This record gives sequence, structure tokens and C-alpha cells, in this order.
Amino acid sequence: MNQKICRKILLTNDDGIDAPGINILERIAASLADEVWTVAPATDKSGVANSVSLREPVRVEPRGLRRYAVHGTPADCVALAIRHLMKNDLPDVLLSGVNNGSNIGFETVLSGTVGAAMTGVLLGIPSVALSQDRWQDAQPDWRIAEKFCQPVLSHLLRDGLSTEYCLNVNFPNVPEEAIRGICVSRQGIGKVKGLFVTPTTDPHGENYFWIRVEHGITDLPEQSEVAAVAGGYISVTPLTFERTYRDAWDNLAERLNRFSLSSMR
Repeated sequence: MNQKICRKILLTNDDGIDAPGINILERIAASLADEVWTVAPATDKSGVANSVSLREPVRVEPRGLRRYAVHGTPADCVALAIRHLMKNDLPDVLLSGVNNGSNIGFETVLSGTVGAAMTGVLLGIPSVALSQDRWQDAQPDWRIAEKFCQPVLSHLLRDGLSTEYCLNVNFPNVPEEAIRGICVSRQGIGKVKGLFVTPTTDPHGENYFWIRVEHGITDLPEQSEVAAVAGGYISVTPLTFERTYRDAWDNLAERLNRFSLSSMR
């Protein structure tokens, strides 16, 4: 008797097809589905969000049975999988990750991991982004993701997933005994302060630059992802494409409704 929850799962990420996080996810997905496909970037594509390669060709390299390395972005991977490689027999769900580092608050705007899940939803596939929090500039301890990813996904898949939003799941960077449960969270601001630029010079004397995300001390708004993960909870946030700030919309609408077109002439 088949005990699998899904018939077919599609995997991708932004860390690249050889990253340890997607290898963990391949093992977990094999316990959940009859068939697992991996279509992931050939190299690290972190920080590219939902970008797609509109002005250059995208090449696909077979890496074994139902495994493909794509020379493009995570969104390219999803588009190629759903609109080409798997177009005649679509996956039941897309899983993106497990990312090396959190995708919390503003990080979700930059994240290729979340971008891939958003692209999956755009193309009509229920999608989940998964990330393992870690100390800044340190290697992640994958044990929490390895331990809890399968039961979390099992529960989510059995209850059914929507195509109106993707789910953003973050595993906290705490010992197993410190995990307190699952928390349905909201995005919040997170721990990104901005971006910093480091100039340097190559061996030929030419200037180039490294751009990095700047993290800093943050507050912990109630029900936010950053508060949930800091408290030892696995955070689960439903994310949509809608970014309209409602309070500003109301204020702006009131101001512009009083604006006279004649004053522009």
C-alpha cells in the first residue's frame, strides 16, 4: 500500500544544485512523493529574488534521473520545469530550499528561494519556501531542518496547499530540545538594516565591488517571523504578490481626491 502523500514533487533552490540544503530536501521529498524532480541553478544564485532571464538564453544540463542543473535563476528553473520539462504531467507541489540562512522579513524580498516559490504560485503550483536560520557568516547547523522538515511538510501537504499564496518556512537556529513548536507568523521587517558596498581592486588594478546585506539589531514585533524564530518556533508565513501599504493607500487616495487636474495645466 502506497503511504506517500504526493504523487510528484518539484524541488529547486537558490544555493545551487550541489548545495547541502537541496540534498536534504531530496531525501525528505522521497519520503513524501512517488516521484521527485530537481530543477535547480547550476551555481549559487542567492539574492536574485524573482528575476527571470529575459535577455539571454537559458541552458539546461541533465544531472541524472529527473535532475537538471539550469544556467539561470531560480525563477528560470521553475518556469523551465513547469512550462517545458514537466509540462505534460505537472507536479503536485513545489518545494524551494532548504536555504543556507534565514529568509525573514525584508530578506524575503531579495530571496531567490522565496522568489522560486512565488514563481511556482504564479504558474499555478502550490509552493513552499524552506530556510535554515544560522549565525551570520557561520555555516548552518542542518539538524533542525533534517529533523522537523518532514513532519512539517507532511502536515501541510495533508491539509492541502493553496495557489493564492506561497508558504515561507524558517527553521530556528537552536538545539532540538529548544524547539517550541510551529508559529503562524507575518513577514515583518526582520533583521536587514540595508546594503553595504565594499570596493576592492583586482590583480590588474581594476576596481570592482562586493555588495552585501547588512544585518543589525532589530525589535521583535508580535507574531513576526523574526520573533517566532528567535523564540524557538518554526515560522510559517503565507506570502502573496500584494505589497500595497494600506494605510498609505488610504492617505494618498484622500489627498489625491482633493487634487485638481486644472492645477497641472
